[in-house]
Amino acid sequence: MMNQPNPFYIARDAQQMAKHAPERDAAVFNKVAMVCMGVMAAASVVGMLQPLLRGLKARDEKRTRDYRGPGR
Repeated sequence: MMNQPNPFYIARDAQQMAKHAPERDAAVFNKVAMVCMGVMAAASVVGMLQPLLRGLKARDEKRTRDYRGPGR
C-alpha cells in the first residue's frame, strides 16, 4: 500500500533542492514549496471550519424540523 505524499515533506524537500540548484531551477523548486504550503494552509482552514459548518447544518435542520411540526 502506498502512502499519500505529505505536502510538508514535499515543501521541505523542494526548499532543500532549491538551495543546491542553479538559479532557474531554484525558482521552480521555491514555487513548488509555496504551492505545498498553500495546500497545507487550505487543509488547515477546512479542518477548522468543518465542525462549524456541521453545527450550522444541524441547527438549520432542527429549525426546519421544528417549523414543520411533529407528524408532518
